Formats: sequence, C-alpha cells, structure tokens
Amino acid sequence: MSAAVAGVGEAEASPRPSPARPLAGVRVLDFTAIVLGPLATRCLADLGAEVVKVEGPAGDGIRHSAAVPAPGMGSIYMALNGGKKSIALDLKAPGAQEILRRLTAWADVAVHNMRPASARALGLDAATMTAANPRLIHCSASGFAQDGPRADDPAVDDVIQAASGLADLFGRAGDAPRYVPSVMADKVCGLVMGQAILAGLYQRETTGQGMAVEIPMAETMSAFVLLEHMGAAAFPDRAPAGPAGYGRLLTPHRRPFRTRDGYVALTPYTKRDWQAFLRAAGAPELAEHPRVVDPVRRNAEVAELYAALAEILLSRDTETWIRIGRETGIPAAAIRPLDEVAADPDLARGGWLREVETPDLGRVRVPGPLLRLPPGAAPAQSAPALGRDGAEILEGLGFDAAERAAFFRDGVVAGVA
Repeated sequence: MSAAVAGVGEAEASPRPSPARPLAGVRVLDFTAIVLGPLATRCLADLGAEVVKVEGPAGDGIRHSAAVPAPGMGSIYMALNGGKKSIALDLKAPGAQEILRRLTAWADVAVHNMRPASARALGLDAATMTAANPRLIHCSASGFAQDGPRADDPAVDDVIQAASGLADLFGRAGDAPRYVPSVMADKVCGLVMGQAILAGLYQRETTGQGMAVEIPMAETMSAFVLLEHMGAAAFPDRAPAGPAGYGRLLTPHRRPFRTRDGYVALTPYTKRDWQAFLRAAGAPELAEHPRVVDPVRRNAEVAELYAALAEILLSRDTETWIRIGRETGIPAAAIRPLDEVAADPDLARGGWLREVETPDLGRVRVPGPLLRLPPGAAPAQSAPALGRDGAEILEGLGFDAAERAAFFRDGVVAGVA
C-alpha cells in the first residue's frame, strides 16, 4: 500500500509535489462512473494524484462497453481509469458507512456524478461529506442544476446534447437535428470538473477551507455552445439582427471538401487567407471580389465562398492542396481514417498514445495525458480490475485482519480478501 493510503490522516506521509508531479500527495475519492467523472479523475491521476475508485459490487458500467477482450476490462474503461486503485464497496450494506467515514477523513477531494437524491441516500452529498471533513473539495456532476426544476431528472450524453442546443446545430446547418458522434457533453463537462477541482485545491491552500462545487451538465454545455452561437440574443437592448447562431459554422457548405482523390479540410478565414488561396489556386479574379475584400460581406456570404471553394478543390489532389495551404499559411489537413489515428506512430512518440502491459490482456493501447507533461511525469499505468486493491485500502484505513475478513465475508466489499 502506498504511504498516502497507509498514512490516513498523516499528511507528512504523503509524497511532496514536484514540477513533474504537481498533484503528488493529493488524495482523491472517485465515486464516478461512465465517462464524465472518470475523465476528470484520470486527469488528476496523470498529474500525480492518488485516486481511489470506489465502485459498487457490479462495477462501473463502462467496463462492459466498446471492445471488451476480458470481462469488465473494455477499451473505454481502460482509457479512462489508468493509474487508479479500485475498491468494490456496497455503500448500502451495514458496515459500509464506517469505511466511507474513514475514506472521507483520508481524502482531499471527493467526486461523484450521481443524481442529488441518490448521493444523499448514500451519504455522498456535499453537506454530509464536508461536515465530516471541512477541508474536503467536494465536486459533483449531474444532468441538471441542483437548484432547478429538473434537479433529479436522469441524463446521459445524448440528452445533454439535445437540452444544450448542440444537437440543433446540425438542423441549423441543413441536416436534421442529431448527436455529435462522440460523448461530447461528458468529455467537456469532465474537463470543466477537473478545472473546478484544481480551483478548489488552490482555494484551500490560500484559505485553509474546503469547497463544494457543482457541474450541471445541461447548463454547462448550454454556456459552452453559446460562446460562439449567442448571435443576436447577445444584444437584448437592440433591435433583433437575426437568429441565434454563428453563420460561418452553420452553413451546410462548411464541411470536408472533395478533392480529385479524396477529402481535405482547408479553411481560409481572413481576407489575407482568402486572397492568398485564390491566387495560388489560379483564381486571382475572385481574390478581389467584394465578398472577399469586405469583412461584413465575407461574414454574411460565407456560404457562397465555401461553395466556390468546393468547386475549386475538385480540380487537384489532396496532397497538392495541403502543400498550397502550407505555402500560403492556411490551415489544411487530409481527412484521416479513425483506424489510422489510433495507430499513429507520431502520437505514440509524443506520448499521446501509450502502451501498458497487463497481466491478463498483454499490451493495451490507451490515450496518453491530454496535455504534454515533463518526461516521466505521468508513467503509463493500467486500469485496475474491479476491487483489485480493496484489501490493501482497508488495511491502510486501519481495519485489522478480522475486520477486513468480515467485510469480504458479508459482501460489504467485493474482490479478493
């Protein structure tokens, strides 16, 4: 057992932070499941925090999603839970609350993404946990704001994409409303959750007090979507100038463009970009058109510009357009197949893709940290099997051998005693 868990209540036993591992010594209780919370706590683990994942006896549901080469060890779970410890704890069982009490005293941070009523029933709400540990940073995520009319409504990523206006953007762009084919709301809110936890830790360093913070997914994602799509709604004291939305992003012509041999993303943006591209593409007469030169017209008539761009790009192959983009300083890239990205040797060399050795699965390839850290700062570590560390965690919390055996025998804790 690491010193951080073995020394419950003994701050001096914790490793000291360093520029390479800035959260070394920070202790995180992770009651989260699926994607949102596990992404936040995985980012904390990458920064050096000790993360104890507290799962129910059945485990995190994401263990069984996507590619699952062994029971409970699916590819999404592996990507989101590397470097954590796991205890399988039935919080509804008699005796579990004493384990929770000691874990709460041990922790610097507690995180969950349950509905408020469920959290209160299990003793994981902010009022209960911060009363037991006033220095605790308590961070919760739920589908909707806890002081709103939908506080206890269930939610998943699809529902939040709908409620936040994200799915409607496709309808504005000429398609039917649909979902981004990524758990976008979960991942955005997970990153916001990590930011909130870091802010709480900093506040505690300066004031000595803990903090409770909430991440309501629908409200957070609504603000995220509206950053560029507020449109005329941004000016309520002026006559409406049009609907909400940023036209450049909502035109159906904004898409990957066909070339002679494939597809390319190529995005002139400023007057300089458009003029440089049109001249290099052999269309200098278009470079002086008012819809290119006049910024107001360029914004209003961007659909016509993209339509012209689509016609031009059909004339040459993808590599030629990427070369022209590079020469003119215009962003350009080929459309890469997902399988190619997942096997990219440059991502592996840079540390954004990693391989970890596991006892049962052999090599497992997982995404690396989402930010570049100093060498050795975030060693590649596998995600834990369900309940793998339960016995060690109980020992570190001060339970004797007889107590530990009773917890396993009575089903309070699952796994190997």
